[in-house]
Amino acid sequence: MGAVVSSLEEHGRKMREKDMEDFLERLNDGMAPDLRVDKRIVMFSGLWSSDNLRKHYEKRKREAGGSAEDLIKTIAGKLGEYIPASALGGLGPLAIAVLIDLASFSPPEESTKDALRSVFAEEKASDVWDQIDECLKRCVMHINNDHDLATDIRRIECRLSAAITKLKNSMVRDGHMSSLALKAWVNGAAFHIQMLIHLVRLGGTQTCDPVETLLSTYLRDLDTLFIKHREMVEAKCSMNPIVVYQTLAAKILRDEDLNLGYKMSTDGDFDEYFEAYYDHRYNRQKTDIKRYFCDVRDNLQTLVDQRGYFNV
Repeated sequence: MGAVVSSLEEHGRKMREKDMEDFLERLNDGMAPDLRVDKRIVMFSGLWSSDNLRKHYEKRKREAGGSAEDLIKTIAGKLGEYIPASALGGLGPLAIAVLIDLASFSPPEESTKDALRSVFAEEKASDVWDQIDECLKRCVMHINNDHDLATDIRRIECRLSAAITKLKNSMVRDGHMSSLALKAWVNGAAFHIQMLIHLVRLGGTQTCDPVETLLSTYLRDLDTLFIKHREMVEAKCSMNPIVVYQTLAAKILRDEDLNLGYKMSTDGDFDEYFEAYYDHRYNRQKTDIKRYFCDVRDNLQTLVDQRGYFNV
């Protein structure tokens, strides 16, 4: 008799595991909000930013076809014939990528600036975007003048820092947490760090200490923000039973925030499935974001010393 009971328990355990595997597989539908650092910031301000800029420029020239010469003249007119190597590390390539797209007559996909602007679509993040937009503009204006650019970055950096803090407090203290706001904070923080790195690169700051301090602060803030984000998501999730002919046919984990539902095991409880849901959908992204900040910290001196080459 004991063997039969043990066999039934083992069968039940395997069924529950299979139900959970099926549930997690259904979450791979591409519907989760992307909270991570935008790929343009990663591409154009990372270790390979100069290489990625050249590839981006060549791609735009190919797309321009017969108008490529006009594109080259427009960009050369904005940047000048000589671009110092210090301007081609960090924020420089990102600002130039924005300029290249603006100079392109009809880019076939979303431009770099449009993509970045959409990251800060949350109304409460508008001031963060305004400061980033201004910084990118100044990077092009003073691309051949390190002193003036460093002066502008110092001024804008203070305003951006305040805007990021205000956005964080609106989520943590004032209860205005949303996935859009969290994504804006993540990207604002990533850009802010790159601003400080560029300031060191330009000679506007003598040490990396402020960057390291800011990285530690943002890593702590990230933990706090994800705790609040989890609370927000959990409050908007529920378990809905599906009853057919007075029999429990299925249970649905419903996320009202995304207006989505996912079938779960009839034996599963809400806590177990919500834990799996949040871990699969969001905690993995948190790990990716942390890895980005940690990689910047680990490669900080290399990023500061970074120089590039770009020929219009």
